[in-house]
Parts: sequence; structure tokens; C-alpha cells
Amino acid sequence: MKILSTMKYAYVFGLLCLLIFPAQGLAAAGAMKVATISLQDVLTQSKAGQTAQQQLQGKVQEYQDKFSKEQQDLEALGAEVEKKRSVWSKDILEEKERDYQMKMREFKLKTDDAQFELKQLEKKIMEPILKDLHEVIADYGKKENYTMIFENTRKGLQSRTGLLYATEEIDITKDILKLLDSRGKK
Repeated sequence: MKILSTMKYAYVFGLLCLLIFPAQGLAAAGAMKVATISLQDVLTQSKAGQTAQQQLQGKVQEYQDKFSKEQQDLEALGAEVEKKRSVWSKDILEEKERDYQMKMREFKLKTDDAQFELKQLEKKIMEPILKDLHEVIADYGKKENYTMIFENTRKGLQSRTGLLYATEEIDITKDILKLLDSRGKK
């Protein structure tokens, strides 16, 4: 009997806790200050982000120019093999196909190396910008007493990062953009 009485007491106490503590949590939530930011917009519109984008585009263009002639030659060789397939002897055809495949592999290796270099360059260029951006957001959040700042990508539901709706009034993208640009002037 004593156990049953103790269990009833624990049950009632548990229910009271569930009723009291969520109410306190909701009251504390009213004091929360929340903001959103579009990191994509900051990176594409900031001076540092635009400079980085220009550097990367310059390198991409350099590689495109470098590989353009070689790609045209490969396409011409492939077209020649297809065109003369029925005219060439079996030995010549096999030799031309081997030559074409070897050149294609070499070209693929060169373009893969170029893509790797581009990724490394992007990382090297973007790391300091992202570090500055993180510091600016953290400083701004502390200064303005924000409890949370969420990333808000506005390209439809598929690319959103868990945030399904946010009012425009809590978007701090423009403020962060100004702070990041002013930080670059120092």
C-alpha cells in the first residue's frame, strides 16, 4: 500500500512539473531575440566576396583558354575516327582508337588536376573571408543581444537549411554586409 501511495505521489508530482516548467520555458522564450541572414547574399554582394569571385573567374577563364584548343583537337580526332571507321583497315582503326582513348585520358587527367587546383584556390581565397564573416556575425549577435541567428537561403524549400519561414523584419543580411565591407577597409 505504501508503494502505491508513493507512486501516486510521484505521478502527481511529475504532472505538476510538466505543467509548471513548460510555462517557465515559454515565458523565457518571449525574451528571445532571433535574426536571419543570407550568407549567400553576403558572400556574393560583399566587396571581399566579389573580389574572390573575380579571382576565381580569372583562373577558370585561364584554364578554359588553355584547354580549348586541346579539346577541339580531341573532338576532331574523334570525328575523324567515326567518319573513317569503315574505310580504315582493322589495324589502323585499332591504332587510331587507342591513340584517341589515350589522348582522352590525358586530357581528363589535366582537367581533373585543374579542377583540384581551382578547389584549392577557392578554399585559400574563401577561408579568410568566411572567418571574418563568422567574427562579424558573432560580434553583431553579441552587441545586439541576439539569442540565435539562423542562415536563411531563399531558393525554395529544397535548399533551405531547416528554416521554412522568417519575416523580413528579422533579416540582418544588409547590416552584416555593411559591417563586413567596412572591416575590409581597415
